[in-house]
Amino acid sequence: MNKRLAQLAQRRRELLTTIEEQRGDIAYLSKQLQRPLAVVDAGWKVASLINRHPVLLTGTATALITWRRGGFLGLVRHGWRLLLLYPSAIFLGLKYLSPDTCAPAKERNTDDPSYPAGPLFPK
Repeated sequence: MNKRLAQLAQRRRELLTTIEEQRGDIAYLSKQLQRPLAVVDAGWKVASLINRHPVLLTGTATALITWRRGGFLGLVRHGWRLLLLYPSAIFLGLKYLSPDTCAPAKERNTDDPSYPAGPLFPK
């Protein structure tokens, strides 16, 4: 029985030394991966921010176009061109801004006697 306990104790010491070596290896590898994983995490946060707030992306694109055109005065001088060249950007902005700026429509109660009747107000 004592021989068996001695073998178990020896095996336990060997396993503990192996565990310590493996912990050191994992610590070394995790230090090497810490910076690249931080970059990936930051990129993930930016992607989720753009996904939650697409108006920020539209505003950034508009600011870059303004800066490229020579600042705010360049935008004023050549702003009419933006209406012709970038209609999809304008409609995209309106698409994402309209739910935030428009109030929900109220349903009309046509049974109400105060509801105006006539050709302009069909029932």
